Amino acid sequence: MFKLRNTIVLYFFLVSLVSLAQTNKSIKANKQIWFGYMTSAPINSHYSLWNDFHFVLKGFWVARTGLTRHWDNVAVTGGFAYLGLPVSSNNRSLKRNEYRPWAQITWNTTTRSHLSFNTRIRYDARFRQKVSEGELTDDYPFTNRLRFAFSVRYTFNPDAKNLPLFTQIGSEFLLNFGKEVTYNTFDQFRINATIGIRMKRITIQSGYMYRLVQIGPYAFTGNHTLLCWVNHQIDWFHSEVTQK
Repeated sequence: MFKLRNTIVLYFFLVSLVSLAQTNKSIKANKQIWFGYMTSAPINSHYSLWNDFHFVLKGFWVARTGLTRHWDNVAVTGGFAYLGLPVSSNNRSLKRNEYRPWAQITWNTTTRSHLSFNTRIRYDARFRQKVSEGELTDDYPFTNRLRFAFSVRYTFNPDAKNLPLFTQIGSEFLLNFGKEVTYNTFDQFRINATIGIRMKRITIQSGYMYRLVQIGPYAFTGNHTLLCWVNHQIDWFHSEVTQK
């Protein structure tokens, strides 16, 4: 399994480098701040509720929910998301709607050297509101998107009882497909580095992400993004079961 993981990570890392090398036509630099709040609420030992919210000023916002089935180091989630997107490159107000059923599989590996690896494959079924001549319409064309994400985390003091410190690097490669996709099979590439602390049920991490997004046949935005993410494990259901 570990050798297979290394092969997959290396493959998509090389694909990402090739994609970046080919995107030298027109890249417009942009600065952003990304706030994220992610929660997981266990129902029992096998299932949990997923909820998360992200907001990037003049970039997007997304509210996402789902149900997760857990195994030893593998989890499968399916759910629904609602997004607000910019109307156009000239109108950055987040009034364009997107409805997105989604599903994903993740698996984790922890080594004895304080390292942990996370791999995620996610599918997005995207119904995005169409824009015509700068105006929103009532049409919602459908496209598919696959997302391949990998991250590695190093925890400096995993046995510490108070505020274990960690650093993490990750990347994600996003591909569009479907009859509505014309010029941008490549959707975007993300790479980030963060540092964080883990409390009993809350993890806080902050850092930097570079997000390369295709917006036209030969046009891209290179988003230099400050990250601030909070992960919260909510124990409502478990507490109720324990009391019974």
